Amino acid sequence: MRTGAVPRVRAICCVLMLAAPAVSAQQSALNGHDQQERVVLHGRVVEAGAAKAVAGAEVRAACHGISTVTDADGVWRLVLPVGPHELVIEHLGFATETITVPADADAPVRVRLTPRPVALSELVVTASRRVQQLKDVPVATEVVGRDELERSGSPDLSAVLIERTGVSVEGGHPVGQGVMLQGLGSERVLVLLDGQPFIGRLSGSLDLSRIPTSMIERVEVVKGPQSTLYGSDAMGGVVNVITRAPEHGVWKGGIDVTGGSYGRMDVTANVIGGIGDAAYSVDGGRRTIELVPGHAGETGTFATRWDGNARVQWDATDALTLNVGGLVLDERQRWRTGPVYNFVDNVQWGGRAGAVYTVGAHRFTPTLYATEFRHLSRRSTLPQPVSSPDDEEEIQRLLEAELLYAYTGDALAIDAGVELRREGIHSDRVVGFDRTLHSAEPFAQATWAGDSWSIVPGVRLSWSEQWGAHFTPRIAAMLRPTDRLALRASIGRGFRAPSFKELYMEFLNTAAGAGYRVEGNPDLRPESSTNLSGSIEWSGDRLYSRVQFFYNRFDDFIETTELPREGDLAAYTYANIDDGETWGTEIELGATWGGLRAEAGYGWLRARDRDTGAVLLGRPEHSARGSLGYALAFGLRANVSATYTGTTPTSRLEDGTLMERAALTRLDARIAQSLPWGLELSAGVDNILDRRIADYPGFLGRQVYLGIGWRGARELN
Repeated sequence: MRTGAVPRVRAICCVLMLAAPAVSAQQSALNGHDQQERVVLHGRVVEAGAAKAVAGAEVRAACHGISTVTDADGVWRLVLPVGPHELVIEHLGFATETITVPADADAPVRVRLTPRPVALSELVVTASRRVQQLKDVPVATEVVGRDELERSGSPDLSAVLIERTGVSVEGGHPVGQGVMLQGLGSERVLVLLDGQPFIGRLSGSLDLSRIPTSMIERVEVVKGPQSTLYGSDAMGGVVNVITRAPEHGVWKGGIDVTGGSYGRMDVTANVIGGIGDAAYSVDGGRRTIELVPGHAGETGTFATRWDGNARVQWDATDALTLNVGGLVLDERQRWRTGPVYNFVDNVQWGGRAGAVYTVGAHRFTPTLYATEFRHLSRRSTLPQPVSSPDDEEEIQRLLEAELLYAYTGDALAIDAGVELRREGIHSDRVVGFDRTLHSAEPFAQATWAGDSWSIVPGVRLSWSEQWGAHFTPRIAAMLRPTDRLALRASIGRGFRAPSFKELYMEFLNTAAGAGYRVEGNPDLRPESSTNLSGSIEWSGDRLYSRVQFFYNRFDDFIETTELPREGDLAAYTYANIDDGETWGTEIELGATWGGLRAEAGYGWLRARDRDTGAVLLGRPEHSARGSLGYALAFGLRANVSATYTGTTPTSRLEDGTLMERAALTRLDARIAQSLPWGLELSAGVDNILDRRIADYPGFLGRQVYLGIGWRGARELN
């Protein structure tokens, strides 16, 4: 057996086809009406390297037009005239393979398909707030799938995202590690969990290390303002975390245990299944390590996290599906500053109930979502927390009701909806301790599409009882001159509403060496931005490339400003004073061949203050990444990845001198071996070269880990 088209064999095959009756050869053979001698070809289709079964692949006899589809085990069977045959094997997620089967073949035919570098057939929801294939989305969307999450060996979401092109880490302690997109920081990047806002920002930053990779099915990243679809905080982009979905007709389960340096011990488990018309997915785990997210020190530190997530879906009728879901996160942290121990307790829960009702081309999706985040900060000279009047507690709450409507026609699709929100905070640093804001946000988006193009205009009106109304329009377009080439462009507005603390903070610090106060400003306006972006994407069977360009102009960014002094006490407030711009490009390349997979990316970013021309701090101009993975048929998989973050401006002296953080190159490696009975053994090293630099927002030391996991699955009757 060999690959490639063979003209002479094809001619022989086609002669045989002409000699055959003008009816389905396979059907006539089964009915006994065709007297021509026939042969049964059979075999199995697997993924090259990993040797996993490929279900749903089409196996077609090129000259006869007879085809079949592989079953769940990748098995196929064809009845054909005797003779050599050219078979074409196709699957949307894999490179097409053509093989020639000799006339005397009687053994099973094993076909190995090479995965495409990017699965354009994958279904995504974030770019248009509707289910679409990745190749059809109007704005560039990056997907981190389950396979990539497992290859990385990363325990949490932040560790995964900072390895992506154009994504920079930022934060510190106690806010943890957030991410920056297109030069816009964590406070301007919206994070969703199954399409709903993930709350818990501290000083504007959201610690993504709270979300474990064990419960994630995939992550969708859309860069640039998405406020038209998602409202506030989406100026820099949207990160949508999709958890494992319930499945009917199967039972799946898994357990993973990982131990490593710095006292790391992770234990996670999941189960997916269905009972009748109902299906469920449950994930849970515990993670411990003697380090703290966003903190570079390793003395007197530890972090312990418990997490659980569950989803249930019930197909009540052919037209109605009901679903509920819930999330619980509980973490304890400790780190040391001189002789003082610092303690942080974070507890978060979220619950969601919704339905999907479909009538012809119309779909209605009502959802009710509630979530709460509790943050408690304490200090003590003892290694155990002790309650005191100086304890700082903050409680954030969000209640959201939304109704979405979708219409899908032949050339026109409409997505519209309205979101009603009630946001609340309880904090010692807020005037009156308790504050509540109400908002209403209707939006609408239309998609006009042809065979190779689409135009998508949309607009949102956001109304708040505090700062009034704000419009955020956007228009995006996609053109496919060929099946392999896609051109995308968009222009849109983004905004971020002022936070509770920026509006209502009242904080006095009289500790030794400090002596300052901070006041909120209830007259703040929302920040706003305008974005232009475009991308060129080429996707072949084994090669992939994308170049993305972007420009962001932002106005009225909220920054601290000094108030008149009261004696020796410095005073600060917030004001809409910062105008700036960011622009740059990102280049991504990918290739697959058999079990080999290679990826590379480069990002270039410029960020300037529009009034002074000064460089904006905290934004590296250059970044790059690369990875190389290989999978062998006997179950061995190896992966090596490297990330580079260029010099980053961190502060500016009074004389204008710019202080910079040194460039960082990090090299990680992981290897995994499949074992009998569904077991897998893995080992890895993060930061192999033990590169460390000052002022980095997090721990950088070398970490070694070893893990064992089990996977089981069976079909249910």
